[in-house]
This record gives sequence, structure tokens and C-alpha cells, in this order.
Amino acid sequence: MRDNLDDRQSARKPGSASQQGQPTGRVGQLLFVAQQAAQALAAERLEPLGLSPRAWGVLSTLAESGPLTQIELATTMSIDRTAMVYLLDELEERSLVQRVRHPRDRRAFLIHLTAGGQDLQRRAAAALAGAAGTLLTPLDPAEREQLVGLLAKVAAHWQQVSASQPDPASNIS
Repeated sequence: MRDNLDDRQSARKPGSASQQGQPTGRVGQLLFVAQQAAQALAAERLEPLGLSPRAWGVLSTLAESGPLTQIELATTMSIDRTAMVYLLDELEERSLVQRVRHPRDRRAFLIHLTAGGQDLQRRAAAALAGAAGTLLTPLDPAEREQLVGLLAKVAAHWQQVSASQPDPASNIS
């Protein structure tokens, strides 16, 4: 039985696969490296607009889906609910989103994009145009399409799993 320690130890040996430039087969590490590259590209292009990649995610999710509750937005984006509250506070302070009492659930708020939020979302989308192409430079168009489809399938599964988890706050007596 092998584990990551075996891999790390062999990586230190001269002539090992990782020193020869061969990529790891560990999915988590590969996704992490790709995510870091995507975040760096996005941050570079969003910084002049005063947006973080997470803030951009909120604006673009709302632009695509329409108003969502804070919980739906956190689940959709796979962001901790508490972190989402702070992010929405920041966006609301900048008048980019507005919390509106849910018409059918007085305990919930729907998050709406403001006109300023819609405008900034469009400008950010234009600034990000081409970032995916830059990230995916080594892939041909068919590989890009396949990668996006597979990642969407994985993301949809885990969003569904996350949404079906019980809310820990609802268990408080």
C-alpha cells in the first residue's frame, strides 16, 4: 500500500518523476494548482475594478440566476454561509447588491443586483474575457469543452450534496 509519504519521499530523490517535470496524478493537487492559476488571472483582471474573485462570483451568479436567498447563494457558490454574510455586507455597502425581505418567507432575504451591480458585473465580465482562454492555453477547443463539461458535472453533484445537508442551525433547541 502506498501513500502520499511514499510519493513525497520519491519526489526528493534525484531523477524522480516530479523532478523530471511529470505531473502528479493526485486530482486534488492538480485542481488546486489550476484553481490558483485561475484565481491569479481573475484577481489581476478584477483588481482595477475593486472586485475580488469571490465578489465577482456573487455578481455573476445573481446576473445569471436572478435574486437568490443568502443561503441559496452560499450553496450555489460553495461558500460558507458566514463568509457569504460578510461578502454581502461589503457588496451592499458599495451599493452593488440589495437585501430585500423574501415575500413568502419573512425570515429570509433575497439578494438583488442593483443597477450599479449590474453595470460593474458587465464591466468585470468584459475584463475577464479571455482569462479562461489564457488559463486553458495548452488545450485544444474539444479538450476545453470536455474539461468544462466534466467540471460542471462534478460541481453540480457536490452542490446537490451540499444543498441536501441539514442546516446545523436548525438543530438548535
